Amino acid sequence: MPSLISQSGKRLVNQTDKRRLVIVGAGMAGSKLAHDLQQAYGHLYQITLIGEEPKVGYNRIMLSSLLASDISHADMALVDTQKMQDDGVQILSNDPVMSLNLEMKILHLSSGQEIAYDQLVLATGSRASVLPIKGISASNVMGFRTWHDVELMTQLKGSQPICVIGGGLLGLEAAVGLVKRGHKVVVFHRSNWLLNRQLDEESAVLLLNRLKEMGVEFRLGESPESFLQTDGDRVSHVVCQNGDQLAVSLVVMAAGISPEITLAKAAGLETNRAILVDERMQTSRADVYALGECCEFNQQTFGLVAPIWTQINVLMKVLVGEESAFVIEPTPTKLKVSGVNLFSVGKIQPSAEDSCIFFKDVSANHYRKLVVNDGLLVGAILYGNVADGSWYFQLIQNKTNVSDILDLLVFGEAYCCPKVA
Repeated sequence: MPSLISQSGKRLVNQTDKRRLVIVGAGMAGSKLAHDLQQAYGHLYQITLIGEEPKVGYNRIMLSSLLASDISHADMALVDTQKMQDDGVQILSNDPVMSLNLEMKILHLSSGQEIAYDQLVLATGSRASVLPIKGISASNVMGFRTWHDVELMTQLKGSQPICVIGGGLLGLEAAVGLVKRGHKVVVFHRSNWLLNRQLDEESAVLLLNRLKEMGVEFRLGESPESFLQTDGDRVSHVVCQNGDQLAVSLVVMAAGISPEITLAKAAGLETNRAILVDERMQTSRADVYALGECCEFNQQTFGLVAPIWTQINVLMKVLVGEESAFVIEPTPTKLKVSGVNLFSVGKIQPSAEDSCIFFKDVSANHYRKLVVNDGLLVGAILYGNVADGSWYFQLIQNKTNVSDILDLLVFGEAYCCPKVA
């Protein structure tokens, strides 16, 4: 049986009573799986966690808070990597996997090391999507996906003009973080309203006005025509569709993500937009699994934490021979911007057979929209006061019939389920 090899070249003795589990990708999904599996089944596994970034096991969803200086570097840890190593997990960072031999069950790393496995989990995550815009390959066009990206942004001195492409969750969080650092930010968004996958037009207007108050500028319904490069390989101006030219020091691409499937595809695993998996998180190959942003189940990919945590729980049981199956469920969305409260879950654009219940308080900047179908709550948007978000989510998850409380439903749990004194 081949031995594991550490970064130093030292061969690690395999304990024959332990299965060799290798996890490729040390982001949130891979790190949490390694941590939880070691805690629960460390007596069964010799776990190796491999990451391409220098930093591993950090909480990626807190990057926007780090950029905005709302938290410190010490607050970024998702798992305790030092304790994991003390407990026996082998962590190889800053050493991406270059190729995978499924027949030999061996991984080839950038450093030249070869790692053997009995079971393999691919948690390779995603990359920032790159739009087909002329000049996008410039050196000052970047994504917003890693700790290194944040470090590059925080190196900008003074007040710089910055362009953010994409008015989704990631783009808005980046824009607010950069504005808080004193920069002048304009956001391009192809849709006519922000967060068009999570909000309706009316709630999006409330969000737009709040973000404008914070100092973010917007160009909705358009993407840049091109990027002008007048300073070597750096973008100096963004050319708008109407011919306007906006001076910029940095362009941040936040127009969605693309699952990272290069390694899996080259190895011969079945892929579509992402790595295809079944309800057990298994790929087209026995002993090879995938989870997180790099996997695709029932034609859906996953970018939010909740379903990925569920995938981890399913996979842990599957790895030790227990029965478990992943099921897609509605997942709430929240924007991680201080001073902005919104909650969205389920179906937000009603069809002909749906009915909608609205509540709006202009003075309080408070808006609610509930979508009901055949007595069941199937979707909810809350802006301003989001205190009832978890209750609405529970109603959706439990498929609770709300027919008897429709008149009070939009006012929340306190009105529908008053507590007996």
